[in-house]
Amino acid sequence: MRSAFLISKLGIILELVLAGKDLDLPTICPNIITRVQWNARRPHAFDYLIIPVINVIIHHTVTPKCNTQEKCTAILREIQNFHMDTLEFHDIGYNFMIGDDGRVYEGVGWHRIGAHTRGYNSRSIGIALIGNYTDILPNSNMFLALKKLLACGVELGELDKNYKLFGARQVSGTASPGHRLFAEIKKWPHFTRNP
Repeated sequence: MRSAFLISKLGIILELVLAGKDLDLPTICPNIITRVQWNARRPHAFDYLIIPVINVIIHHTVTPKCNTQEKCTAILREIQNFHMDTLEFHDIGYNFMIGDDGRVYEGVGWHRIGAHTRGYNSRSIGIALIGNYTDILPNSNMFLALKKLLACGVELGELDKNYKLFGARQVSGTASPGHRLFAEIKKWPHFTRNP
């Protein structure tokens, strides 16, 4: 597993950092709040994604919105508890989540298979915007963070440069990511109409 991980740009960067090398990370990458920082539970198990990933699936959490790191991390812990204790997932289902505060929060991250979209988990990254976006749009901070995260994924080799962007409703029996958010991502360059 270690050799497969090192093939990715992120793996190489982490190895250099661990070796004490000073390097500049791509400036396009947003600051990501790690699992440790939001006090995530340990996963029961996990499997690795094959990278670069071609599909990105956008969700909304249908929870209250959050505008501070403290509020967002509390919501993340509630989501993780629901996913693990009620739905019996191995971990929180999403790869990343984005709060109203414009911060990106690590779910299972770039390399692990999530549990966000049945039939697509092993070949996609699931990104959830925290809140309900049926009747309202996410704020500009959230969109900026999402765009930076996607560009970062391409830059690091985690996402294929020609990745396909979907709303969860296109590939699953759900209303996610909400009517207003879905209408917005349909305008984005990587949006794909037919899965």
